[in-house]
Amino acid sequence: NPEGLGEFVTFTHLPEKANIKIYNLAGIHITTLEHNDATSQFKEWDLTNGQNWLVASGMYIAYIELPDLDMHKILKFMVIQRKWSY
Repeated sequence: NPEGLGEFVTFTHLPEKANIKIYNLAGIHITTLEHNDATSQFKEWDLTNGQNWLVASGMYIAYIELPDLDMHKILKFMVIQRKWSY
């Protein structure tokens, strides 16, 4: 992430191809992650939006499209950002 903190969310048990669309609870699209890797079942999200800004703490929805399986999955998860004092 921008501060180099190494914090991320890992999506697991993915098939070779998957598209992960992340939304906030208001339904606003935050970012899309593309997974296209036959050697790994993991995809990390660095907690940034499309403009490379860290997202706020809160609930998020991941809409995971699995095109080769003709399926999709929906996950709800919580992000809790650290409070940094400068």
